[in-house]
Amino acid sequence: MGFCNSCGKPIGKKDYGTNEDGSPNMDYCIECFENGEFTEPDITLNEMIVRKSKEMMAKNPNLRETEATGITTGFLPNLKRWYKEPDYENEDLM
Repeated sequence: MGFCNSCGKPIGKKDYGTNEDGSPNMDYCIECFENGEFTEPDITLNEMIVRKSKEMMAKNPNLRETEATGITTGFLPNLKRWYKEPDYENEDLM
């Protein structure tokens, strides 16, 4: 079992998103990716963090918002959909 590289949800074969040709896409879940496209192409990383933090808190009422946000903030930006390579060319190296 892997996890969705957009929302972080654990996924198995029945949860895979689909490519344009209908084949399974093992990087993303069906909630995030269908027919070769993201289901919510305009959602931002921050919006996904808020959504997933709320879902975590709903499943675990003892989880504080700061804890849930800390978990999602540490995890989601490193997923394939959100990860951005550092741009060293535009960084001031002084």
